[in-house]
Amino acid sequence: MTEHLYKSVKALADDLGISRTTLYKRAKLNGIELTGNYTSQQIEQLKTVQHKMDTEQKTEHFAEQNEHVFQSEIQRLSSQLTVKDEQIAELNQQLKQAQKLADQAQQLQLKAQLQLESEQQKVLALETELQQEEVVSEASAKGAENKKGFWRRIFG
Repeated sequence: MTEHLYKSVKALADDLGISRTTLYKRAKLNGIELTGNYTSQQIEQLKTVQHKMDTEQKTEHFAEQNEHVFQSEIQRLSSQLTVKDEQIAELNQQLKQAQKLADQAQQLQLKAQLQLESEQQKVLALETELQQEEVVSEASAKGAENKKGFWRRIFG
């Protein structure tokens, strides 16, 4: 490997066509100590670090864009979730009202059925009473027919 010797960091930066600050950043990224004696590989790394930095900057920019997209997506989903929660609350209220109406309808049906049964029992009681009265009046009529007067019983 060829070794390159530079008297100062400024001379190396001038040879690479970059500023000293950029040289320090690139050296730090590649783990190169700026001692004045460099291999060809280290020189190439210092030259090509700009491409790596561009890639890192692009990655950071892409990450920032993704974060912005994620934040907007989170806000959109959050607003949708809020709307859905309101819809669920409204539907729950409607369900409670429907259950209340169904309960009231069942109570009314039960009352009507009880009144109907009560009326049916009254009608049966009246029918039974009428039948008993008919039996009693028939028995009375038979008893009146069978009952003969005193002279008829004697003379026949």
